[in-house]
Amino acid sequence: MAPVKSSRRRSNGPLTYAAMAAAVALGASGCSLDLSDLTPGGGEEPSATEAAPVDAAPVFEGALEQLRSAPAVAVQGKVAAGEGKEGVNDTALTVTSAGTTQGTYKEGENEAEVLEVDGRLFVNAADEFWLDQSIANPDSGEYAGSWVRVAPSMLGVDPGEVLAPDALADILEGLGTASAKAQLEDLDGTPGYRVDLEGGEKNRVWISEEEPYRLLRMEIENLAPEGEEGSRVQLDLTQPEQADVDKVYDDAITATEEELTSSRDARIALQWDGQLQLDCQTGGQCTISGTAKDVSEGKGEGKVIVRLDATFKNDELGEKKCNASEVLEAGGSVGISCSADYALEPTEQPQEYEINASGLLSTRGLSKSAGEEIAKSLKEAKKAGASGGEASPEEEGASEEPAGGGGN
Repeated sequence: MAPVKSSRRRSNGPLTYAAMAAAVALGASGCSLDLSDLTPGGGEEPSATEAAPVDAAPVFEGALEQLRSAPAVAVQGKVAAGEGKEGVNDTALTVTSAGTTQGTYKEGENEAEVLEVDGRLFVNAADEFWLDQSIANPDSGEYAGSWVRVAPSMLGVDPGEVLAPDALADILEGLGTASAKAQLEDLDGTPGYRVDLEGGEKNRVWISEEEPYRLLRMEIENLAPEGEEGSRVQLDLTQPEQADVDKVYDDAITATEEELTSSRDARIALQWDGQLQLDCQTGGQCTISGTAKDVSEGKGEGKVIVRLDATFKNDELGEKKCNASEVLEAGGSVGISCSADYALEPTEQPQEYEINASGLLSTRGLSKSAGEEIAKSLKEAKKAGASGGEASPEEEGASEEPAGGGGN
């Protein structure tokens, strides 16, 4: 049987690729940002109407009750910039009771589509958007025009965690009212009761004049569950029609089934730890292996699917390919390898072949098996919402484990 000679020469190609480490701040955005110019009246206190103040508690409690019963909430307004950046950004999102989210997020002139399913947050944006982000990964050249999983800190908020109707009601209820009375104010041409909340000088909501009371606007200094760090927001709220809620689910199901399993993951910065190793056996089976390492600055959380795509080449034998996936925990490293077999026939005149190999490191935002689980859950949530049932998120998210191994 003809032996195969391994070529271990260093290559300038993907075999030795090392991505530049980029700072990916996973902390919360600056909550001290002054959004006073975003209050009704363009920075000036709105003038009170002639209506007498009313008791704040019944108005506030009624609005929270109505919010909890809503199948979804649509928000539009300003969010303090994420990942330690300064300024405010525009967002327009529809968030269902299950936390499924669809909408847009805009930094300056660069807009990104936003999608959240099963607690996993994705954005789809042009190259200009990504040039403003501090991310440099081996596969970051593939981000533009595709879904990319991101940390909520990039947007300043995790919509499914803080804007789903029940979750938002819990956060606002936890703040409580700071004053006993609610004053009717003009809110961009619509009368609304202003209710000041505890927990900050600018924590307040505006609620409809007529029953059933509905939240019209909120300005919150730290929109986050109790004890956590969040962002300052000013958002207008409306309740979308059922057809719009169904569309959020439909679009999320389609994306999950057709696109998200090929998405990338920008939550950490990673690269090869050292050189890739190539080992070929007599008979033609070759294995390439290496170690992927998280090189992010700061402490990350979660797990990322890393993928190795390898190519083996010989002028006479041709080209073979394989791939494999593993799960990398933030802050750690993981070994990964895959093999291809040239299946050389035994011969009385052994011959040596020189095999060259390269390995590309990339990420995936969602495994195939997890995608199937999430799509099923989304269909059930849509059905429950349409029938008037409770469309709530699963207690445990779909597994991060990649489905299947490598192959030729």
